[in-house]
Amino acid sequence: MKTRRAFLRDSMAVSAMAAIGPAFTRGKDKKQPNLLYVFPDQFRREAMGFWQNSEYSGALRTTTDPVFTPTLDKLAQESIVFTQAVSTCPVCSPHRAMLMSGMYPWQNGVVNNCHKSRSDSLRHDIECFTDVLMNAGYETAYIGKTHWERNEPLFDKMGNYVGSTTAPGGNYMNDYDTYIPEGGGRHGNGYWFQCVKDVHKDPRVYSSDSSRVGGKRDGEQYRPKIYSPQLEADVLIDYIGNEQGQRDSAKPFCAVWSPNPPHNPYDAVKDCDEEAYHEHYEGRDDLLNRPNVEVDEKSEALAKKRAPFYFANVTGVDKQLARILEALEASGEADNTIVVFTSDHGEMMGSQGKFGKLVIYEESFCVPFMIRLPDQMENRLEDLMISSVDIMPTVLGLMGLGDRIPDTVEGSDFSRELISDDWSERPKPQSALFLGYNNKSKGVRTERYSFQIGEDRTQLLFDNEKDPYQMNPIALEDIPKAESDFLLQELGKWLKESNDPWYRELKFKETLQYPA
Repeated sequence: MKTRRAFLRDSMAVSAMAAIGPAFTRGKDKKQPNLLYVFPDQFRREAMGFWQNSEYSGALRTTTDPVFTPTLDKLAQESIVFTQAVSTCPVCSPHRAMLMSGMYPWQNGVVNNCHKSRSDSLRHDIECFTDVLMNAGYETAYIGKTHWERNEPLFDKMGNYVGSTTAPGGNYMNDYDTYIPEGGGRHGNGYWFQCVKDVHKDPRVYSSDSSRVGGKRDGEQYRPKIYSPQLEADVLIDYIGNEQGQRDSAKPFCAVWSPNPPHNPYDAVKDCDEEAYHEHYEGRDDLLNRPNVEVDEKSEALAKKRAPFYFANVTGVDKQLARILEALEASGEADNTIVVFTSDHGEMMGSQGKFGKLVIYEESFCVPFMIRLPDQMENRLEDLMISSVDIMPTVLGLMGLGDRIPDTVEGSDFSRELISDDWSERPKPQSALFLGYNNKSKGVRTERYSFQIGEDRTQLLFDNEKDPYQMNPIALEDIPKAESDFLLQELGKWLKESNDPWYRELKFKETLQYPA
């Protein structure tokens, strides 16, 4: 019988490729590739319908969600589909800061979720993902949620940006997230359409394009009362089509789309795509098919109530993505556009009695990740444990911009290996780092185990091979010493590599095996 790694390597054929360089193949007259980067908030790895198809049987260890996602199903057939991608710190702001900077939290300035009570903020002096693309001659657009800037009381009572704490300023526009004015905080994004606040049908919108916000200037709040993925898709479709001259069509473009759904709220029909809810999820009792949801009656009941609305938002995002990809085809740019689909973190939805994220459990820590690179990479499954800091350098490498990756980047560029499917020069990482809430826990995930140690010395260990739903915690003493030593060595290695305070203090040095 094949090992799981062998299954993932061989389950889908990939053509032999003579060239193994990382650059996107371009003819002399062909411009640099475009990039469409899509990452909805709090989207589970398991919440993609294609996992249910027989060709993907066994790709994940557990059952997956019975969702309707025809667009993602088709995209998967044209992409490399990752099975073990992770969000290093599975919560909004830290992931987004790592994505943008390619740096770990202690270097990029975002250790916790950005909130008005905290000072976390993505450093303006870092050359970030979209800064690199802007400097390389790209037209750059950001549409949707940001959540990497420090919240400050620089607004009037109506949520308009005034840039001062004195009247009429002195007000916060939202507890979490905030409008980012033109300047360093936008990190090279020229076209700006930012949606703020976790209210899916009443987003607070700010844009550099006054025609999209009722004639308001950049910084004045606009409230269109429209389902935000639909609103953002409209904007992105217009940007791709360039009917209003939003960009220089002679230049390549990078468009980042970050819809807020399926992030909570997900408590009522008003919180979701109502058409998707009524057509696919209303009245269904088979949506929660994971045995680890049954560990707590109260949370299970709540999950049964919430799941239809959460999955309706999954389908709602999928529906709008279909419109965007159709517009990309109509523009004639699809064959010259790299498409990435992922998320900033997962969603527990009642598993282990929990909701949301920021825990080491698979439903939270693992994320969807697909890359479509026309004429370069054929459809296959990929078990690389790519993490948050690796995305920026890897995608830049795939775009042929590996020589522009800033020296500050701490993640790895896996573009050569992903294009060639050749790992002979550099083996895949054997583990991935996990950072818990408020720096109070650290962990590591390997092919087989998930291990976490808390600030209070409590430990959590799961054998994901024998216990894929992570329902039966074990102790380090329960596994062979060579394997427990490896977990402690890998965690020590990652804490050093990320310049984590635990490493600097040699915290728990009697347990963790830090490098010399």
